[in-house]
Amino acid sequence: MGKGAKAKVLSFGLILAVLFFYAPHVLKAQGPGKGNLIGFVYDQDGTTPVAGAVVMVKNISNGKVFESGKSDSLGVFRVQGLDTGLYALGVAAVAGDFNSGELVGVAANETSKIAIAISPYEKDVAGAVQQINKDQQEKGESRIGHVVGFNSGIREADVFIERGLLQSGDRIHVKGESTDFYQDAKSLKIQGAGVRKALAGQNCMLPFIKPAVAGDVVYVVCKRGIPPLFWAPLGVAAVFAGNATLTAMGDETTASPFKNK
Repeated sequence: MGKGAKAKVLSFGLILAVLFFYAPHVLKAQGPGKGNLIGFVYDQDGTTPVAGAVVMVKNISNGKVFESGKSDSLGVFRVQGLDTGLYALGVAAVAGDFNSGELVGVAANETSKIAIAISPYEKDVAGAVQQINKDQQEKGESRIGHVVGFNSGIREADVFIERGLLQSGDRIHVKGESTDFYQDAKSLKIQGAGVRKALAGQNCMLPFIKPAVAGDVVYVVCKRGIPPLFWAPLGVAAVFAGNATLTAMGDETTASPFKNK
């Protein structure tokens, strides 16, 4: 961890200590077996507080959505009376809406603490993400391209991106007449160079866990079967510090409805 990241985490911890000391009533669980979520919303620099933001969390088990009040001048928000479980997270700020890529864990009779930095998408990414998110809200997955060729020797596919984008870590569904499997997209390459994303009109190479043939369709699937909170977000809400249990939505170490077939 770099010095800047350490400083952010240390600052976060000190502010939480003050919050716990001066406002313990804020952290009491609402009802037996309930938990709380409290933390800070910052701008993309991770240090500038964002006031007036509403943090939304969605229980992945029952679909219930809870909202915080507006964050104060220090960026502090709180959501109380939550059932034990994992929650998808999003932030509605004055600037726009932001989806998180993590699931936040809440335990009974405990207070989970996090810090969130909101960051707008690059211009070339924003529209592509909105295309995919809308499909995910309505269908659970979004067609983004097709297989141009497959090298069985190195088990690597050449995928043409027709629309939207493919990002490293995305859950994908490869479907054809005799092909049908799910996997996470990793080690993306364009013209031999590693990349984090491939946009419409580009060809990218990526390893496949199973054979494919030219013409197989590639879809981006809702992470862990959970549609994003906002289908037209301005950017990303990244959780960068806290004591909450965090699970990346593409993490295979926890239960997922999209296991490799």
